[in-house]
Amino acid sequence: MNAWIGLVLMLALVVGPGSAVAQFYKFTDEQGNVRFTDDINQVPEAQRTKASAYAEARSPEPPADTAPETRQAPAAPAISAADAPAAKGEESLDDAREKLDARKKEVEAEYKALMQEKERLTQERENAKNRDELKAYNTAVEAFNQRAADYEQHSEALRRNIEDYNARVAESNARSASAKQ
Repeated sequence: MNAWIGLVLMLALVVGPGSAVAQFYKFTDEQGNVRFTDDINQVPEAQRTKASAYAEARSPEPPADTAPETRQAPAAPAISAADAPAAKGEESLDDAREKLDARKKEVEAEYKALMQEKERLTQERENAKNRDELKAYNTAVEAFNQRAADYEQHSEALRRNIEDYNARVAESNARSASAKQ
């Protein structure tokens, strides 16, 4: 029962921020700066119709012959210093943006895999008939909860990287504007 409550809590955490991660917006603010965000509320209302929204990535289905117990969400690589937007001068803004776009797709695929796993676990729980099946189910829930916690960390790291990138873009635009004067 305790594992079931843990599953429900983790699913609430996963589903809640899922909509924030599902969309990634690119817009130009009033100063002409190109900005990226995963929160439409950060886009000025006048710019929302012009904001570019990136589509959700699709994760591949596991092979049909794979036993459900061995199916796992695709492992998302941990964000290292090499993946994060680099300090000034080390990485171009275009390269940083491409890395952010790729990382966002990975995080979206991870989320989609978690939702598929959640559906599978729900079915497994409904079909559990004996103590051994319930024990296997609880073990699967614990593994799912760990993957959900990992997803939360990856999602938060992506959000921080986007904020860092936006700061770099703003700084670059400020330098360009002062150089023109």
